[in-house]
Amino acid sequence: MAKILILDDDLLALELYTRELREQYAIRTAVNVDEARSLLERETFDILIVEPAVNDGEGWAFSAEAASLPNSPVTVLCSVEDDRKVGLEKGADAFMVKPVLMPALHTVVNQLAAKRMAQSIQRAEKGK
Repeated sequence: MAKILILDDDLLALELYTRELREQYAIRTAVNVDEARSLLERETFDILIVEPAVNDGEGWAFSAEAASLPNSPVTVLCSVEDDRKVGLEKGADAFMVKPVLMPALHTVVNQLAAKRMAQSIQRAEKGK
């Protein structure tokens, strides 16, 4: 089961994303960047769902930090601002504008989980 870390200071968004995704994925949540960093240091995640405006925009830096990790998780940015161009330029794998429609969230997360699985298989085959 793929593991997802959701970073958002909007508790309703956290609850909604968690409720929608928990049947298919292992979910961890954080309401600020420090909490998310702590979780990322202790655990491995396949997918990050990040609100870049968290902590006055620190979500952007957190996403960049995560992208620089070895075996970095794939990242979905979810924001009320349509910063799609900036987000994708900064390395996000997907960008969704809030309010996020749940069928769209499922589609994006399922696609990224499949991408992550394919990456893992490729790494394992190179190691043989």
